[in-house]
Amino acid sequence: MIVLGIDTSGRSGSISLHDDGALLGECELAATGRRHARTLIPEIGRLVAEHSLSTKQIDGVAASLGPGSFTGLRVGVVCAKTLAYSLNVPVVGVDTFAAIALATEEKTSPVWVIDDALRGDVFAGAYCLHSDGTVKTLHEPHIVEAHTLRERLTPSDLLTGPGIEKTNPIFQSCRCAPESIHLPQAKLIGSIGFQRLRNGDVDDCWTLKPTYLRRSAAEEKADEKKLAEK
Repeated sequence: MIVLGIDTSGRSGSISLHDDGALLGECELAATGRRHARTLIPEIGRLVAEHSLSTKQIDGVAASLGPGSFTGLRVGVVCAKTLAYSLNVPVVGVDTFAAIALATEEKTSPVWVIDDALRGDVFAGAYCLHSDGTVKTLHEPHIVEAHTLRERLTPSDLLTGPGIEKTNPIFQSCRCAPESIHLPQAKLIGSIGFQRLRNGDVDDCWTLKPTYLRRSAAEEKADEKKLAEK
């Protein structure tokens, strides 16, 4: 089973290609690749061609759902759905935080993943990794005040995610994963996606959408402007 993994949730996007769960290859996306589907599609074509395959041989598509960049997630999910529809193959949406947790390979303690939600808040989710490579969600991604989350963490909890650097003074005394694995990676999106595809756990191509825990800054500013005009 050839699976394409797509991650456009953060400041550095990536795509990956898998064959029956084994990683064939991956590549980083330029900044424009995360924001414009017209450049993302050619990058996918190049990655597939590098392994002497064609896009018609893709058996399933896995896309990062977030939390993450509003624009990046929208482009990635639309691209995944378009490919899945045009190739008549299944698509799965993957919790971005679950993929980040998977990179830690932590099997003994809960893994908390955080990202900066601004205004003193963080996006946070907790996960448990099993020996078979599956990830169980303990707490769905949600918005919480950073200091409140810090008080909730136990000494054995492992912390990771792109939000650590931005909120370092608050979480600097926590047990943290190496900085090199704080960001999402398409190869982990593809790995989780393959597991679900193999088990027949697929999403509806028409209703799949990114995980937005908060409205975009542009939407909030527009609402503030409307209120000011009343």
